[in-house]
Amino acid sequence: MCESRVVILEDGKEKEIMENVIYVEPQDGKVFMYDLLGQQKLVDAVIKEIKLLDHKIILEKRK
Repeated sequence: MCESRVVILEDGKEKEIMENVIYVEPQDGKVFMYDLLGQQKLVDAVIKEIKLLDHKIILEKRK
């Protein structure tokens, strides 16, 4: 399976935002994503790191 877990860094710790994410797109300083079931989220953040082997996408709040 190719789904990923999306987390955001808050105070140096990872907080999960969404599981089973299959689509991620940067949009004007935000990150749009949706999961296998079609649930969508738009987060005011930037992509910091993508760990493909861990199926994890790490976001960071915009400064």
